[in-house]
Amino acid sequence: MPDDAKLPRIALYADLACPYAYVAAYRLRRLREVHRGRVIIEHKCLSLEYVNRQPTPKPTLDSEIPILMLQQPDLPWQPWHAPLSEWPVTIWPAFEAVKCAERQSVELADDLAWAIRTAFFVESRCISMRYMLLELAAQVGLDMPRFTADFDSGQAGPQVLAEAREGWEQLHVAGSPTFVLPSGRQLSNLGLPEVEVDEQQHCRVTGLQPAPCTGDACLAPYREMIDEAARGT
Repeated sequence: MPDDAKLPRIALYADLACPYAYVAAYRLRRLREVHRGRVIIEHKCLSLEYVNRQPTPKPTLDSEIPILMLQQPDLPWQPWHAPLSEWPVTIWPAFEAVKCAERQSVELADDLAWAIRTAFFVESRCISMRYMLLELAAQVGLDMPRFTADFDSGQAGPQVLAEAREGWEQLHVAGSPTFVLPSGRQLSNLGLPEVEVDEQQHCRVTGLQPAPCTGDACLAPYREMIDEAARGT
């Protein structure tokens, strides 16, 4: 077995409530057996609320998601169906939970990040809440006494802040999601259209729009990225 500590690393700078990052995470998880043992994919906390200074705007997501669903029709998703009072006002605790999971393993951190995303995008659950995050952590098989102690200590908070600052202020990434390869090359919105949302929440697709895809056709850019990182080029 390869030594994971020596494997090339791809950093995924993304927000947990970002629909573009949700599509990217979905595609990556379908390639876990492809990249396992070849590269490590690390979740980095690219908090949109940190840079935008506001909670995740529901009207914007309501406008963006239907366009992204055309690009990935098999993506699990349901419109928000819980009371609006349960819409998460902050994603920060969810980021902290992923960082606590990462202390146990990168793969468990990926499992928790995915569980958080599906809880939000499919189940309309308030991912700001401690009890919800503990429930999801138990669901993915984390060591719960250790996870709970780490989460309740608050020690992951500075790491979340450092990663947000690193992404936005040092690397100047274009947005969520952005992959940073070992070479330093950045890939943003890989295989996804660029969508602009105006003040009236009307969407406009800009730039080159990828054709809708299903199955392995959606995964080709991700395979190429993994291959590039594994080669160290």
